Amino acid sequence: MGEREDEQPTVHKATTDQALPDRKAFDRLTLESRAAVERASIVLVPDEGFRDYAGPVFPQGTVDFLQFLQGHAPSGMAVAIASEDADYKEVVLHSDTVRLATIFVECVAVPVATSLIAAYLWDLLGSRFRRAEARVAIVIHRKDGSKEHTVRISYEGPAQNVQEALADAIATPPARTDAAPTGAGIVMKPEKRQDKAKRLGTKKKSKRQR
Repeated sequence: MGEREDEQPTVHKATTDQALPDRKAFDRLTLESRAAVERASIVLVPDEGFRDYAGPVFPQGTVDFLQFLQGHAPSGMAVAIASEDADYKEVVLHSDTVRLATIFVECVAVPVATSLIAAYLWDLLGSRFRRAEARVAIVIHRKDGSKEHTVRISYEGPAQNVQEALADAIATPPARTDAAPTGAGIVMKPEKRQDKAKRLGTKKKSKRQR
């Protein structure tokens, strides 16, 4: 059954999250990688654990997402991933919903991040963009004088509504939910992040791979 046009997408805003230095993924980085992550305006951060696996994981397709962000971010706006090659693992969910890696941004980069998310989904889905479902999350770090706040905005619903829904959620705090991802999956580790064709468990090449 398809999504009814009058159905509202699921959006929730968690009251608090963790700043980059407080995240487990940050502790696993080398000094060089930490410096790169701290300089970046947009950082892809992993989820911590999946089922019986306790380590950091990213959704399937994160390499493509990272490369798209790096290629389309405005000049002077660096994009990084909070993971070393040796620690990078992906989780594959058997679901039609497109799941993107969580983005960590400073408050000033939020409009650019939401625009890039929408552009990536359009590029990825093509003709399916208007009927596909997506799950995305942005962790926003704000500084108000000496005070700091870190808030997570999550969205699950029609891909075509992502940018507008995230903007509305940021401007107007929605009702909080604790919905968890569903679907079976496996954790897999590619030989290298840059070599998408060598990921274990799949021989299908990315649509962008030439």
